[in-house]
Amino acid sequence: MCGRYTLTKQEGLVEDLEAALDPATPQSEWWKPRFNIAPTQPAPVVTLREGVRVLELMRWGLVPHWARDKKAPLMINARVESIDGKPMFRDALARKRCLVPADGFFEWKHAGKVKTPMFVHPTAQRFVAFAGLWARAGDVRSFTIITGPANELVAPIHDRMPVVLDRSAWAAWLDPSLDADGAHALLGVPPVGDWRAEPVSPWVNKADHDDPRCIEPAAGSAQRSLFE
Repeated sequence: MCGRYTLTKQEGLVEDLEAALDPATPQSEWWKPRFNIAPTQPAPVVTLREGVRVLELMRWGLVPHWARDKKAPLMINARVESIDGKPMFRDALARKRCLVPADGFFEWKHAGKVKTPMFVHPTAQRFVAFAGLWARAGDVRSFTIITGPANELVAPIHDRMPVVLDRSAWAAWLDPSLDADGAHALLGVPPVGDWRAEPVSPWVNKADHDDPRCIEPAAGSAQRSLFE
């Protein structure tokens, strides 16, 4: 699964995603580094509106349009293996796809009763895009992150990870002319590439902690790749 992620660098985000900023979104609400984005919190996503990429805030945790209770249990992740079998995901896959900008995510490595937070991110800080789906229920706009099997880097930590779309697939993922089958074909296992996985401070364990301490190296650990 993916239950926490980061968007620590904001400068150049709009330009890097070739997006137009939604003028209805006050910059003060999201134009700041995020070191521990958690479910139910608002986070920026990119959608296509009348042919233009728009960056807007949505609540993390999909609330389908037919939900009566807008505070019902949220679907923070959509499993790629079953995305075609659940109506709320199948419909969104066909018509409401989004990019979820990020520059890393967290997973917790289990060793007996000990859980160590691991920060998984590209070595060179850069924006990536998780594959996402969005929905609108009344005045609530929400999104979910698609997850799939872990690659070789993440597998020793957890068996699942967010689907990181290759930059060359961003335009196609948002293209409304691409049908659900075509969109599904873009959801492969992300390559390891230059990504690293590093133990970080347990400060990140609390969802209301959102500052640079969340990605500080764990005491006594050296920053390194799992493959080194």
